[in-house]
Amino acid sequence: MFHAVLVGIDGSGQTEGVVTIAADLARACGALLHILCVVDPAYFLSEPDGRRPSEADEADYPAAAMERESADDLVHRVLLGLREQKLSAEGSVVQGEAVERILETASTLGCDAIVLGHRHLSWLGRLTERSVCREVLEKASVPVLVVPSPDKAHPASSIRQG
Repeated sequence: MFHAVLVGIDGSGQTEGVVTIAADLARACGALLHILCVVDPAYFLSEPDGRRPSEADEADYPAAAMERESADDLVHRVLLGLREQKLSAEGSVVQGEAVERILETASTLGCDAIVLGHRHLSWLGRLTERSVCREVLEKASVPVLVVPSPDKAHPASSIRQG
């Protein structure tokens, strides 16, 4: 069914749920997971050849250095957890616009599915903010599995019995 699955993560509260669902899918299909964290170019320090930035750059741009370090750490922790579960996984941190990089990476790596979280923006939020998930759904040429935010889950205990 699925051989390679791209998993988009961002360190939000949804990351754990997204990774859990992706791990279940990979386990069921024997798929390789590609963990991807996209960082805004304004907060992405690296040398032109892709190497880590120098200490001077990190000192000059502390917010960018922290963002890059957080993204690297997030991907590393997710990969460790997946490998502890005996799942095949690799990961990367890239810079750019999230929708384009997700779609480009999925295509380049030959992924046959994408797993993402969804924030459930308010009506005002939908007018003022773009939804990465919605754009990926509209533009993807492979199936996209959307994991809802945990705060929008409807546990059975909250259903009123009449």
